[in-house]
Amino acid sequence: METAENCDFIHGLFERRLARQELDVPLLPEAAMRIMRASVDDAPNARRFADIIAADAALTMHVLRVASSPGKRPAAPVSSLAHAIAWLGVGEVANIAFTLALQGKMLCVPGQYSRARGYWRHALGSALWSKHIAQLLRADAGQAHLCGLLHEIGKPVTLGAVHELAQRAQTKLAAEEYERLIETFHRHVGAQVAALWGLPDFVVAASAQWEAYEAAGAARRLCNIVNLAHRLTDCAFGDASPLARDLLLDAQVCKDLGFAPEDAGALFDAAGAIGAELDSYLPA
Repeated sequence: METAENCDFIHGLFERRLARQELDVPLLPEAAMRIMRASVDDAPNARRFADIIAADAALTMHVLRVASSPGKRPAAPVSSLAHAIAWLGVGEVANIAFTLALQGKMLCVPGQYSRARGYWRHALGSALWSKHIAQLLRADAGQAHLCGLLHEIGKPVTLGAVHELAQRAQTKLAAEEYERLIETFHRHVGAQVAALWGLPDFVVAASAQWEAYEAAGAARRLCNIVNLAHRLTDCAFGDASPLARDLLLDAQVCKDLGFAPEDAGALFDAAGAIGAELDSYLPA
């Protein structure tokens, strides 16, 4: 079959799976689920978070690696979870642990690792920028981080599902056909992921409405933060020109959060630190 016919064939298979509710959505890793529930349901409890993380030796090692990274500016190497929590706070360690607990699942798309890594890298960047913006605005940085991380969760999940369908059908897709199918279906898939994982309402709202935050009601400010974070990730870690950055700072998405062009320093000066922190999460 020609490439366009291949794409249309997989498109039809995917639509039928969605209609029959037969799409295989990956489960939220147990550690990530426990961390999320502890973060949302309870007041921060250092002992409980430490116990959840410590139950997974690999996760503990990765959390300590990120906590010790230059972007976190530790006064001394972080050698234990108790030390990490004392240095960074319960909320920040919970953010790190949730992100790392989910990361392996999002990167595990055999044959499509580079594309999966690209989607996850953008999600990480959006999470870190969302947190930075929330801190500047004195908003809830933990909520912002989680919303930024998961606002396009449908993309890596759709990638995995599309690739699995293509493999089963012995159908080859070109890179642009993957992109077309993912762009077509990721929002619908993201809604299914949010429902299956039992994500908090504020995350569901952000993933559904960050692109049109003006109509997000009570979640408008949080969606606005994620929208700006998404664009900052594109600017800071893409090939954006200085003009593109100036245009972003003059865009309505910035104005609606109270940022003006003279706030460029407060926003973009963080790019280096955010980039370094982002790289500390990802495997080489």
